[in-house]
Amino acid sequence: MSKYDTGKAAIGRRLQRRESQLVEACGQPLAPSTPASSLSLSRVSGAVMLIAFHQLPLTVMFLVVWAISTAVCWLLIGLVRFAIPRVGYGLDKPLPIRDSLINTCGALFALIVAFSAAGIWNDAASARTAVQREADAVENALVVSAGLPDAMRNELNERLQAYLKDVVAVDWPAMARSMPLDDAVFDQSEKHLLGAIDLIARQNRALAGEASYLPLLGQLLEIRHARLARLAASRAGTTWAQWSAMWLISTATLLSIIVCNSHAFRMQILASHIYVLVVSAAYFVVLAHDRPFVGKISIQPIAMQGLVTHLVPK
Repeated sequence: MSKYDTGKAAIGRRLQRRESQLVEACGQPLAPSTPASSLSLSRVSGAVMLIAFHQLPLTVMFLVVWAISTAVCWLLIGLVRFAIPRVGYGLDKPLPIRDSLINTCGALFALIVAFSAAGIWNDAASARTAVQREADAVENALVVSAGLPDAMRNELNERLQAYLKDVVAVDWPAMARSMPLDDAVFDQSEKHLLGAIDLIARQNRALAGEASYLPLLGQLLEIRHARLARLAASRAGTTWAQWSAMWLISTATLLSIIVCNSHAFRMQILASHIYVLVVSAAYFVVLAHDRPFVGKISIQPIAMQGLVTHLVPK
């Protein structure tokens, strides 16, 4: 099960508990969940370093990846040229290692990159869909609320307007830092949405005959569903197991190239540096698109900002 599926299942259970309370005891107030950290210090520090790397400008990110890869390349070249004479072989003679080893390792690296990239594209598509669903549900709720009494409509619109503003000002920066799903920072916007749901749910008897009541309640719950999907998508990305596998396979391929060309120093340098450039480009693409809401080409709250500016009543 992927990190995205695990996170979505966890917050899905929270949603089911909240909605069961709403359906069974319509009118009971809903409260934000109590935060509880589940990350160890080591995982937090590692995540902070990775997120800081994602925040680099694209040009700087590529140059850093290329520099690290080049440093590893020269380290391996030095180790190989140091070790070969000490195992009884000369640096001017080809080693009894088949070139097919390079092809095998290269194919495995291409496979793991393709596997990771497919997950990244799916995560990005799911995140964009969740954001659009959330914005559409808010807009629909604002339209359907026109059938409510004036005082209730104004209060509902104020809560939704506060929700949109906190989503843009609080949720998005928190998602850009890849904060845990149960962090208290997300409760600030959540309380406005839960307040809107509670406001309509408490009017069950008064509005039961209104044609707009059930559609409005459905749209508010749809906002909640889309919000949870958006938060789950914010934690999606390449796992540490995938990063480890990509690094091990790419390093093994580079080592194979260096060893197989150890008898020709110039060819050894040329072949290894061509491979370093190719691998750096692959790592760069994965890093640049790894987290849907993190980095220079991440998803922006344009739909939410448009609602705040044009659709939310002043």
